[in-house]
Amino acid sequence: MIRTLTISTFAFVLLCTPSALRAEQTNTEEGAKPTLVINLTSGPDDLHAVSMGLHFAEHGLADGREAVVFFNVKSPPLARKNLPDSVRFMDKEPVNKLITDLLEHGAKMFVCPMCAEITGVQKDELVPGIQLIEDRKQLFDHLHNNTVVFSY
Repeated sequence: MIRTLTISTFAFVLLCTPSALRAEQTNTEEGAKPTLVINLTSGPDDLHAVSMGLHFAEHGLADGREAVVFFNVKSPPLARKNLPDSVRFMDKEPVNKLITDLLEHGAKMFVCPMCAEITGVQKDELVPGIQLIEDRKQLFDHLHNNTVVFSY
């Protein structure tokens, strides 16, 4: 009984801290759902994680959120326009189709320039609509108080 009461009290105190209240007020005042950023670090060697991240972005768009996909670490090769249909997780949709569908539905997509260089990806190889970051402002303009980031 005491343990349950202590956990409940802790949860109440945590949820009612001024920062939590301010965040709730900000979300309500702005009237916008949090932006969803998918920090895609996995590459062709982990297509399960890649598919999960891209599907999560899809769900965010369907929920009326701004969705941003950031290709970095191992993922820049997946942003190539000539990515074969065989690049897919099991019998699921090809990664290139997931990417083009997301772009068609309004997702913003960016590639880390250093990661692109390390993985041998050139700007002219990218799917139309995916931007190689030339100025950090391109990505940072989508990061604000009302942003949620998931990494895959």
